[in-house]
Amino acid sequence: MPWPALLSGLGFGFLIAAPVGPVSLLCMNRTLRQGLSAGLATGAGIALADTSYALIAVTGFRAAGEFTSGYAIPLKLLGSLFILYLGVIAWRSADAAASAEMPHRGSLYCFISSYLLTVSNPATVLSFIALAASLGGTSGRSLLLPAGIAIGSFGWWLLLTLIIVWIRGRLPGSFSLLLSRTSAVLLILFSLYGIFSVFQ
Repeated sequence: MPWPALLSGLGFGFLIAAPVGPVSLLCMNRTLRQGLSAGLATGAGIALADTSYALIAVTGFRAAGEFTSGYAIPLKLLGSLFILYLGVIAWRSADAAASAEMPHRGSLYCFISSYLLTVSNPATVLSFIALAASLGGTSGRSLLLPAGIAIGSFGWWLLLTLIIVWIRGRLPGSFSLLLSRTSAVLLILFSLYGIFSVFQ
């Protein structure tokens, strides 16, 4: 029966998406600043990146796994620099929003940037290397596994985005601005930690 693979994927996709990290902060920040469409586009990009790695794990593309593990340090540095860039953009956008001059960031930009960030995130790479190592049998190799991961991951981002939209509509503008700036600062701190850890 293929259903165990689908259910396993749902659980794995939800669990890998749920921990608070740079991508979670990015999704929350964009939802606070730009609303539902930006949050969903960001979540969709993250879910697609998770699904891409799941497909690699299921189909047994060892070369891709060896590449990502062999270049873990450069990937971590690039990912951290990208997070720093997004954090600075988020801070500047929060300031622009406060002065009613917020620049427009389209859904395509939100989708592509979140996809690239997640693909270069070492935590994502390590999670799916572990998934590839643990796969076994026909259910572990079923394409329903990445399908479940896609549904589980996007389900989490949909839930998070809807919660942030609900909160956003019930908070004064000053508090939403504070949350937006806080998430931008945390993004920058995450990036600096990642950069410093590369050179330790």
